[in-house]
Amino acid sequence: MNSVSTEPARILIVEDQDDVRRMLATALGIEGHRIDEASTAAEGLKCLQQTSYDLVLSDYAMPGGTGTWMLQEASAQGLMTGTVALIVTAHPDVRELAQVEVISKPLDLDNFLDQVRNILAAGRQEHPPSPAPEDEGPRGDVRNGHRIELVLYVSSASPTCVQARSNLERLLEQFDSSQVRYRVCDLVHEPFAGEADRIAFTPTLVKRYPEPKMWVLGNLREPQIVADLLRACGVESRG
Repeated sequence: MNSVSTEPARILIVEDQDDVRRMLATALGIEGHRIDEASTAAEGLKCLQQTSYDLVLSDYAMPGGTGTWMLQEASAQGLMTGTVALIVTAHPDVRELAQVEVISKPLDLDNFLDQVRNILAAGRQEHPPSPAPEDEGPRGDVRNGHRIELVLYVSSASPTCVQARSNLERLLEQFDSSQVRYRVCDLVHEPFAGEADRIAFTPTLVKRYPEPKMWVLGNLREPQIVADLLRACGVESRG
């Protein structure tokens, strides 16, 4: 997909591996963005308490707290208004989230930067006000009975996408499906379906609501990242 140009943005990078964090900061800084860095989720939350950002780019697994924990805490404190989030998941050959390998393969850095540009452009678009929720539980929005909306963008010819879909749907079986609005968009058959969410490559999982809107890149081999999102939105486990 074609990349889009964006105005300089304020970006927070939360990554515990120093070399990866600096590489991302350098690449995004060259694009003209103002970059702040944090090496733990707690440091990232402190940055969010002090500064407003256009985009938060976070690793998932970090000492002392996950990227999703940080984002949910920030959202609960009202710190994510006007901010979008991007999380990158594990490389298929490792169990722990190793950002260096994620960026080098399977993700191409140029494509990764395209996705950042697209996300920033999407975040700056003006949207009409969302309809009022029909019900509201103790955590998260409830829209037409759904506590969360997830869209998985795949390319059916890609083994990584097949794996991502399998990993996600296996996890979703553990939760109350009536509370989850979930669909899959195959960009092979629907090449323009990803325009609304500014998808640059696959697989990408988009949490459309509740806010903050979040993009999750990778094959979703680490299921805890999605389980965190579901539980934080109040989706009940089948167990």
